[in-house]
Amino acid sequence: MKKGIFILLIAITFIACKSDKNNENADVNETVSDSTKPEAVSFEQSLLDYRDVNERFLDNYKVEKFGIQKTNDSLIGFVFKLNDSTTNETVEAYSLGIRGFDRNLKKPLLMTFEPVLSEIDGSKYIIATKVVDEVKYFDSISAYIYKRKDWKGSGNLGGFKVLDILLDDKSNK
Repeated sequence: MKKGIFILLIAITFIACKSDKNNENADVNETVSDSTKPEAVSFEQSLLDYRDVNERFLDNYKVEKFGIQKTNDSLIGFVFKLNDSTTNETVEAYSLGIRGFDRNLKKPLLMTFEPVLSEIDGSKYIIATKVVDEVKYFDSISAYIYKRKDWKGSGNLGGFKVLDILLDDKSNK
C-alpha cells in the first residue's frame, strides 16, 4: 500500500512538473512571437523618394514634403504633404497640374487633377494618382495650381519644381 501511494505521488509530481515546464515554454514562445512581429509601417515610410521640399503654391497653400506612392507597376500617386494650416476649401478651389520631364520622352508628360485633401496619421496630404507606364524616373516634375476648371481665366497661379524623382523601389534595382 505504501508503495502504491509513493508511486502515485511521484506520478502526480512528475505530471505537475511537466505541465509547469510547458507553461514556461508557452510564455517564452509568446514573448518571442511578440518581439518578432513586424512594426506597422507608417504612411510616410511606405512612400518612394520621400523628401522635404518646403515650397508653396500660395501663401495659404504650402507643401512641406513630396513622395511617390506606388500602388502597382504603373499606378503612381504623387503625394504632397501640406502644412497643418492648409484648409480643404483652399485645396478644392484649385486644380493641380503636373508636368513630368524625362530625357527619354519626346515631350513632357502632362497631368491634371482635381485634388482632394486627405488626412492620414494626423497629417494633411494631396495624393494625385495617375497611370504612368512610360517612365521609371523623372528628371524633374513641375507642379502648379490654377483655379479649378478655369485655366484660361486664371493661368498658372503658383508652382515649384522637384528634381530627380524615382518611380521605382530602389531595392528592386
